[in-house]
Amino acid sequence: MTKPKIAVIGLKGLPASGGAAAASENVVHLLKHKYDYTIYSISTHTDNRGMHDGYFQIVFKGCRGKRLNTFLYYFKSLIHVLFMKKYDLIQVNHTSCGFIVPFLRLKYKVVATAHGIVPKDDNKWNLVDKNFFNFFSFLFFRFSNVPISVAKPHIEIFKKYTIKPIIHIPNGISIPFESEPEENRENYLLFAASRIIALKGCHILLQALRSLSYKDKLLIIGNLDHTPKYAQKLQTLGEGLNIEFRDLIKHKEHLNQVIRKSRLFIFPSFNEGMSNMLLEVASLKTPLICSDIPENKAIFDDTMVLFFKTGDSNDLAEKIIFALSHPEIMHKQTEAAYNHLSNEYHWKNIAKQYENIYDRIISKK
Repeated sequence: MTKPKIAVIGLKGLPASGGAAAASENVVHLLKHKYDYTIYSISTHTDNRGMHDGYFQIVFKGCRGKRLNTFLYYFKSLIHVLFMKKYDLIQVNHTSCGFIVPFLRLKYKVVATAHGIVPKDDNKWNLVDKNFFNFFSFLFFRFSNVPISVAKPHIEIFKKYTIKPIIHIPNGISIPFESEPEENRENYLLFAASRIIALKGCHILLQALRSLSYKDKLLIIGNLDHTPKYAQKLQTLGEGLNIEFRDLIKHKEHLNQVIRKSRLFIFPSFNEGMSNMLLEVASLKTPLICSDIPENKAIFDDTMVLFFKTGDSNDLAEKIIFALSHPEIMHKQTEAAYNHLSNEYHWKNIAKQYENIYDRIISKK
């Protein structure tokens, strides 16, 4: 029997290097036995052309300039699916691809997954960019057949774009993981993000550690190239602290090992869609301090992680002292967080939700 053909646009390349792509990659791997997946990608993110691990990947040539590179990727994907291929369904990811959704609908049914919002205080984008994103979001939700949001708090924001029901399907984890015995943990705090920008809140962490005259090691992992001025700010704030900066670790097992061995993971973000990093850390049973943004509190409660007031470096400093002084309480929280994820956020359950949507739409053709 021929498997239904699904094209996936918006991941930019597998194996995944970012949180949203990693989320979609898990769904693809769990459903590739049932669907014939084609992943539309770009050479700036992957060079794995053709069949790879059970899916087919088309890789367009990238170019310099992030905005132009992204636009051409979406445009080339649109032209290819309209005129060079035939699919049963299109899965798009990210509201930034909204401008192609009305054209996709000329030929296909479209499932559209939003992985976050562009907040007003995101200094990566200027006012013109944000106006475009707002318009693209309208097109994304207005013209897709089934709109999905990974973050439940964002659904109320997205409702202004469509009268269709927006389905909440969160990101998830693969379990079980082996946790690190307490005696094997090393004496460093950890901050990690795929791209380190101001909205990730690393500067709040550095301010907190400066106020404590913290002497032990802080490990910062991630790409600092997105906003050079912010990278310089972090270098300045880090003077006098024991900081090691490392580039993005793309190998998942290597990153997991670093997370497992950390004494404490700090997650001071101002805004998230639904953070895969947060889920991964909790699944590895590493003690967590995180900002009290709605996106984080929609996943965990006070029995599972230690919250601090978003943007308040003094409160974060107090929570760091508490966490380091009460390892037994933090251990109980990690167990509660892990059990919660095991019950509510397993990838198999999440993939099943996508499967149900795909089957329903394909059967109506």
